[in-house]
Amino acid sequence: MTLRLWHQSVTELRRDTPYSQALVKRARTVLGDEVSVETFGLPAGTYHGRAASVALSNAFIYHRILDRFIDQAIEAERQGYDAFVIGSFSEPFLAEIRSVVDIPVTSVFEASVLVGCSLGSKLALITTSPDVSAMVEKAVAMHHMEARVASILSISPSFEGSVLHSVFSNPAPIMTAFNQTAAKAIEMGADVLIPAEGILAVLLPEQGITRLHNAPVLDVVSVTWSYACMLSRLRSKAGMSFTRRGRYACEDKELIELISERIA
Repeated sequence: MTLRLWHQSVTELRRDTPYSQALVKRARTVLGDEVSVETFGLPAGTYHGRAASVALSNAFIYHRILDRFIDQAIEAERQGYDAFVIGSFSEPFLAEIRSVVDIPVTSVFEASVLVGCSLGSKLALITTSPDVSAMVEKAVAMHHMEARVASILSISPSFEGSVLHSVFSNPAPIMTAFNQTAAKAIEMGADVLIPAEGILAVLLPEQGITRLHNAPVLDVVSVTWSYACMLSRLRSKAGMSFTRRGRYACEDKELIELISERIA
């Protein structure tokens, strides 16, 4: 049976954009016919013309816009998806989502650093702008991964908004900037390179970049989808799923259902 993954982006993702098409193409290349990855974004106009990374650097805007991820995860479970993928390195409301649904929930940040730790000793997370770097720093601290992260660097010049989306038609500038930043990360002690931004993460494998300076360049989306598939199969075949203690406690299912009915 084909596994169905709901991939949720923080961008105003339309199915006809180069980014969305690149995601679907990568999923078919890596996962074949065994897994169906369906991409979802936020409604057009969500950011009122601002770059998502800039807008989300404000705590109020981040909360007000991205708390809908919780509703979307609930909807994914109701529609029978096998896992919910948070396609953002800021991994919005990861604990809240895991405390309300039973299907596996993965984030590109968590999956990437966990798998990265199996490929090397020290990780470098390379972003497209200082705003994204700030979000990644918070995620590193939340997961207590400071000892395994050698550096968090943003490429220069930074790429945001429409400029970032244009890299599919002209990848050379961002490829050069990433290579230069990767060299700096290696000098700072990293032995695994993680592109910590969605478009960059899809573009690199599309360009055939799997290693630089003898260090692996993580294929972030492929890792995250594969991780989601593993968790889904462990749940269905081995009975393994989230803890229901601590942050993921889920004691009053009736109240949760009553509150979540507003999206039905």
